[in-house]
Amino acid sequence: MNKSCKVVEAERVAEIAPKRAKLVFSVLIKNWHHKAKEQDDDFSKFVFEYLAFIAFLRKYKFIEQIKDRPLIQKIKCDIALKEKYIDKIKTIPSLSADWKYVSEELNRKPLSNASYNQSPDELKWWNCSYEHSENQSQLEKEKRKGVIHSLEDWENMVEFWYIVRNNLFHGAKDPENERDQFAVEYGYKTLSVLVRVMIEEEVV
Repeated sequence: MNKSCKVVEAERVAEIAPKRAKLVFSVLIKNWHHKAKEQDDDFSKFVFEYLAFIAFLRKYKFIEQIKDRPLIQKIKCDIALKEKYIDKIKTIPSLSADWKYVSEELNRKPLSNASYNQSPDELKWWNCSYEHSENQSQLEKEKRKGVIHSLEDWENMVEFWYIVRNNLFHGAKDPENERDQFAVEYGYKTLSVLVRVMIEEEVV
């Protein structure tokens, strides 16, 4: 039986709607990324860059997810994106230097120690790329938390960005505090390269 014109039109609209939504968000993601560059302070730079990052995850990569934590755990398992980013670290001297500095600073004082929120629920996600932290091995649980173990430690790089975001958005960052300034400055510098990769290879 032939479909009615109304049914055909409804199907066409249903097919176009997700594409149109993606197009709208592709513009927003690019705008947030460029807006970040224009800011005068690192706190604002990081906020806009993180908005671009999380919008990409929610609207392009894992559209079925609503909350941030599941998105973060999924991106930790994205091998293709990890390889692209690690390759950038290997080929962009400034990015490699930034992560070396972050690693040195966190080895001196792990990120969790700089946060006003010492919740064990936050700390358990370091060294963890599983959907549920209970799936970690004993060795993974015992690894030092709040640090970047190497220049290929993708899962903790992602966690670093997320913890900086949490501390900032929950009011636990002080623009006058040197340690907090370090976190948002290098959070922005290192995350902006990833967002650029996402835009170049994924966003229309």
